[in-house]
Amino acid sequence: KLGNFAWSVDLPEQLLLQTDFRNLFLTIFPNGSSNPQLQDVVMQLDQSAQLKIGRFRVNGSIGYAPPLETSGNFSFTGGGYGATLTDAPSPDGAVIARQYWLGVDIGKDEEFLLRAGRINVPYGLRVVEHPFFVRQVTRTDIDKGQEHGVSLAYSGEKARGEVMAILGNFAIGPDAFRERGGSGYFEWMPTNKVAVGASAMITHADLARTDYDATLAAAPIWRQAYAVHARVSPAKALVLLAEVDFLLNSQLVSNVAQNHWGSTGMVQADLQVYQGIHVLAAGEYYNGHLGENSTDNSTTASAWLGAWWFFAPHLDFRVDGVYTSGFAPGLPPASAGTAILAQIHGYL
Repeated sequence: KLGNFAWSVDLPEQLLLQTDFRNLFLTIFPNGSSNPQLQDVVMQLDQSAQLKIGRFRVNGSIGYAPPLETSGNFSFTGGGYGATLTDAPSPDGAVIARQYWLGVDIGKDEEFLLRAGRINVPYGLRVVEHPFFVRQVTRTDIDKGQEHGVSLAYSGEKARGEVMAILGNFAIGPDAFRERGGSGYFEWMPTNKVAVGASAMITHADLARTDYDATLAAAPIWRQAYAVHARVSPAKALVLLAEVDFLLNSQLVSNVAQNHWGSTGMVQADLQVYQGIHVLAAGEYYNGHLGENSTDNSTTASAWLGAWWFFAPHLDFRVDGVYTSGFAPGLPPASAGTAILAQIHGYL
């Protein structure tokens, strides 16, 4: 009974509800500096719902992100900007809508789902650690990386997959920054302890996001990403995740083609040492300019070590230590150094 919505509510079979509050306190110790940066981030203050009538579904979430406030080396803000219902946050914060879509189940056993709306992009491992390089540089995280479009998903006993026509992220502007194209994902489970998969994504925008990647020119861009991944559980208490991505940014600048190949990857281990207590370790890398004879050809590496405690029904606490080497061009602006992340999550 405690696992029900709000600890005890029996919802109708057709209705799903979830209320989330997630707060992060982040301490960053930049390399070469004794002055830490302190951030309090309301990562999630969302209400999600789904109503299923027959084969038809209506799904969506609505939330709030506080505005940015700073005082010295301390800042307070909200998460999810880039998934707002308005183009830019106001002094009062922003209304966040990460997902909203209409869907219909298709097939004899409803094994297909056709959706239209704002949807998580079907690409790579869908993990909660949205700062992982594989999610940042491909822009496929579940914090704010959703896109508007149409998708068709398949779920079978041994295989699942999804393809999506990407029509753009209408939470950002102007329109020149919005990417159009497609993405696809496929995963096969040869056993119930092993899953392997592959993804591909190709998008075009009339203007590259130089605020995301200062090595790009202010010109049209084709972005391509191709990934392979695996999920393996060699023992009941252990789960291993791995993903490797190959990246290509293509631009035509002054009638000269500029093609930048890159790669990023990660591996994560999650060990449940006792029921409700997990220890996690991860390593990752990124280089967006492989093989180039320039200062942009540099690799960033990052190591994670954390503990996650599900200490009560609907409540969990997590702390991570993250060391990151010098940041390679192409990653969002950040500082190399050590970070301590502490977050509390409660949900109904």
